[in-house]
Amino acid sequence: MTPEPSGDGARDDETHRRYREQGFAERRVGFGERPALLIVDMQNDFVDPDAPSTCAPMAGDALPAMRRLLDAARDAGVLVFFSQGTVRRDHSDVGLWKSRPHREGKVQLEGSRGAEIVAELRPRPDERVIQKRRPSVFFGTDLDVLLRSRRVDTLILAGSSMSGCVRATAVDSFSYDYRTMLVRECVVDRSRSLVEANLFDVDAKYGDAVTLDETLAYLANRRAASASRSA
Repeated sequence: MTPEPSGDGARDDETHRRYREQGFAERRVGFGERPALLIVDMQNDFVDPDAPSTCAPMAGDALPAMRRLLDAARDAGVLVFFSQGTVRRDHSDVGLWKSRPHREGKVQLEGSRGAEIVAELRPRPDERVIQKRRPSVFFGTDLDVLLRSRRVDTLILAGSSMSGCVRATAVDSFSYDYRTMLVRECVVDRSRSLVEANLFDVDAKYGDAVTLDETLAYLANRRAASASRSA
């Protein structure tokens, strides 16, 4: 089901009408056969309540759901990636960010606690952490090469923030022809309205907004299929 946009009711009705008229979200992309999980930028600077770029309290509240998703992917033998946005300490790669903490190089500094992935989702030694300098995890990285080398056809997305790095990654995932699945309970932002509006739009155009339960059931089926082939 297409997620509901939030905000002014009249504008929402108009959005639904225009999208419906133009045939957006008429079909689901659906999960494929070779998935990977990508957890985007779940770093302390987005989870700590006192961080200048925080997505609290939503980010902290979503950690149990993200952990369930991560555990299920690992149990199913699914390829797991993390991304970690970082800025050099000399700020030479800050770029043109418009938010003050990013623009002034106060968050995600290399080697800082704020740049670290939160302990609740700590990557295992065999799980790849993609270092990035810009919103999309595909931009300027080898993510696409790594996915294609394993013949991945489905990219399951979680993390922060839905309107920023998750959305940018989702659009690029679509552009590279991956089945792009955003797990509703596992994407966060600075307000619920931002999450819902961006899920609504991405779901209509580029991928599927799916529930955690749907995704866990899919991963469980993948695990069972893998066990059957191994028997």
